[in-house]
Formats: sequence, C-alpha cells, structure tokens
Amino acid sequence: MNAEPSESNETEKDRMTAAVRQQRERQRKWVREGEPSMAQYVGQIGVLGWIIVAPTLIGLFVGRWLDHKFGTGIFWSAPLLGIGLILGCWSAWKWMHKQ
Repeated sequence: MNAEPSESNETEKDRMTAAVRQQRERQRKWVREGEPSMAQYVGQIGVLGWIIVAPTLIGLFVGRWLDHKFGTGIFWSAPLLGIGLILGCWSAWKWMHKQ
C-alpha cells in the first residue's frame, strides 16, 4: 500500500484551498463594504451589456466597410459579426468570473 496521496488528490486539495480562500476574501469584502446598492447592480448590467455589444458592433462595422470596399455583399459582415459576438461573450464570461 502506498501511503502517499495521489497527484489528483493534491490538485483537488489545492483547488479546494483556493476556493475556501476566495470565499473568505469575498466574505471579508462584504463585511467591509456591505451590500451593493441598486445603482451598482444596474451599472454592472450596463457594463456587461457593453462588453458584449461593443466587439459585436465593431465586427459588424469593419465587415460592412470591407464589403462596401470590395463589393462582396455580406461576405465579410456575417463572419466578423459572429467573431465579434464570440469575443464579446468570451470577454463577458471572463469579466463575470473576475467579479
């Protein structure tokens, strides 16, 4: 019998320790700052919206400009719109997990 813990057990313990530390820090922040106001919640929703909308619109405008320049219909608009949307959603996901 091997008395040493397996490597997966160690990484699981490390993740658990990190999660406990993160929870403790969030609780300390809540005690220090209190419950966020309604304005802060509305502001966060607005920021989240713009994090998604801005790259989507940039992709659309660049695509339309390229289509107009080369006369290609929606050849560039559709894929760049999709890429902008994907980048915006990914950025929003990262921002939400940071909060």
